[in-house]
Amino acid sequence: MSHRQQRQHNPFGDRGDKPGDSRESFQVDRDRVLYSSAFRRLAQITQVLTAQEGHVFHNRLTHSLKVAQVARRLAERLIREQPKVAKAVGGIDPDVVEAAALAHDLGHPPFGHVAEEELNTCATQAGLSDGFEGNAQSFRILTRLAIHRVDYYGLNLTRATLNAVLKYPWSRSPDPTSKRHYKYSFYNLDREAFEFARSKPNDSQTIEASIMDFADDITYSVHDLEDFYLAGLIPLELLATDSDELDRFISQWLREFPDNSVAKVVKANPHRFQNFLNATYNLKGQYPPGSFEQKAQIKRISSQLIQTYIHSVKLTTKYGDRGYLKYNRNREEELKFLQRIVWSYVISNPRLATQRYGQKRIIKTLFDIYLQAICDRDLSFIPARFVREFLEIENLCNADIISQEQTRMAVDIIAGLSEAEAIIQYRRLTGISQGSFFDSWNQY
Repeated sequence: MSHRQQRQHNPFGDRGDKPGDSRESFQVDRDRVLYSSAFRRLAQITQVLTAQEGHVFHNRLTHSLKVAQVARRLAERLIREQPKVAKAVGGIDPDVVEAAALAHDLGHPPFGHVAEEELNTCATQAGLSDGFEGNAQSFRILTRLAIHRVDYYGLNLTRATLNAVLKYPWSRSPDPTSKRHYKYSFYNLDREAFEFARSKPNDSQTIEASIMDFADDITYSVHDLEDFYLAGLIPLELLATDSDELDRFISQWLREFPDNSVAKVVKANPHRFQNFLNATYNLKGQYPPGSFEQKAQIKRISSQLIQTYIHSVKLTTKYGDRGYLKYNRNREEELKFLQRIVWSYVISNPRLATQRYGQKRIIKTLFDIYLQAICDRDLSFIPARFVREFLEIENLCNADIISQEQTRMAVDIIAGLSEAEAIIQYRRLTGISQGSFFDSWNQY
C-alpha cells in the first residue's frame, strides 16, 4: 500500500481495503462519496437560485456532477499529454480528482452563501474562533460527520483524496485583513484529520486539488451563465453591443473591487470582451428566446467553452497562482469576466434581498434553538444521528473543548439540513406550523 492510499482507520489491518473488493483504493473513495447521503442532500441545496423559481436551474448536486466530469477529463488529458511532469508534481489519479470534485461542495449549508455568512456570524459570536466555512465543513463531513461504518466517523478516505479536497490547506487566520480569515479548509477541532491527510504541512495545493479547483471555476462560470441567460436575467446582447451598459457594468465592478486586475483589463480593452461575447455566443444570429434553436445553440456553446478552458492549461513544475497548472492569461480573464456577469446581474440583484433576509432569520433562529437544546441536554431536540457523538462529548475532560464541540454540533445540525428541512423545522419550532408527526430527516 502506498502512502497516498493509506486511510486514517484500518479495520482490515495492513491489508488495506476490504478483502475481495476488486476496486482500486481511489475508486473506493469515489464510490463512497457518490453513495453518501451527504452527497444526495445537495439535490436540495441552492446553487444560485432555488428550484422554486420556475426554471430548471442547477443545484449543488448537478453542479458537483458536472465539476466531477470536467475535472476527470482534465486529469486524463494532462496524464496523457504530460505523464512525466504529472509524476514529478506528485502524481495524478482521475479517480482521486473525481472523488474530490464530487465532495467539494458537501459543506454548503441550506440557502447557499447567505447561510454560510449567517452561520459564521452565529458560530463566532457563540465562541468558535474559526466560525463556519463551506470548505472546512466539507472536510469535516468527509472525516467526521458522514456515516459509513460503526467503527469510525466519516468516510475514511485515502490521504490522496483528502488532500485533493483541501482547496485552502490551512486553518482560519485570526487576521481579518487576510484572505485566510475567510477561506480555509479545516477547523481547529479537525486538526488531527488534517495532519493525517497532510503528513508534510505546507500551504500548497496538491496538483489534484488544483485540477478540482479549476474545474469548479470552469463549471460555474459556464453553466451559471447558461442558466440565467436562458432565463432572461442576463443581457448578453446589451453587454456585447452597448458601450454604456458595459461601462456601467465595469464601473460597478471597480467600485466594489478597486484593485481587481481583471476589471482593469476589461476597462482598458472593452472591445476585446465585447468581441469575445459576440464570437462566443453568436449574438448577431440570435434565435427567439426559449426556442429549440436557442437552447441547442447555448448547449453547443457551453460545450465548446468547456473544451476551450480544459485545453487552456498545462502542467508545470513551478508552483503559481493555480498551483502546478500553468494557465493562459486571456482564458483566465475570460473566466473571471463570465463569473462577474453572473454576480452583477443575478447574485447581487436587489430582488434577492428579501429572500436572503428570511433565509438568514431561519438560520439564526434554528442555531439558537439547537444550541440551547444541546447546552440544556434536551435530547428530544437533538437529531438521533448526533446522540452518540453528543454523549461522547459529555465525557471529555476539558470544559473549553466540550463547549467548542457543543457549539460546533449546533452548526453541524443546521449545515446538514436540506432547504426543505430547514424551512419545515423553522416553521415547526417557531409555531408557524405544527408540522406532521411523520416529519423527520436523516442527516449525512
